[in-house]
Amino acid sequence: MNTMSYFINIINLDTGEIMISIADKEIMGKKFEDKDIIIDVSPNFYGNKLINEEEALIYLKSADILILTGSNIVNKAIKEGLVNPDSVLEINGVKHVQVFKFSY
Repeated sequence: MNTMSYFINIINLDTGEIMISIADKEIMGKKFEDKDIIIDVSPNFYGNKLINEEEALIYLKSADILILTGSNIVNKAIKEGLVNPDSVLEINGVKHVQVFKFSY
C-alpha cells in the first residue's frame, strides 16, 4: 500500500498553462540551504492541500510547469519519465527540480 503524501499548490496561469508545486509532506515548513541556494518549503508556495501518490501522478502528468521539492516526489517524477535525473538539484540531501513542458 502506498502511504506517501504530498502538499500541492495548483496555479492556473494567465497564459492558460497550469503550474503545480508539490512537496513531500515530511519536509513542509522546513528550510534547506546550500551555498547560494535556499529552498523554503512553505505552505504559501507549496499549498496546504494534501494528496496521495495516485493523485500526485495525475497532476504530474497533466501540468505544464512542475516545481517539485522532496526526494520522494522527485524520484516518482524520474521513475515516470517526467524528469531528467541530470536536472535535479540536491540541497542538503533534499531533491528539487523545475520542469517546463513545451508543446509545439
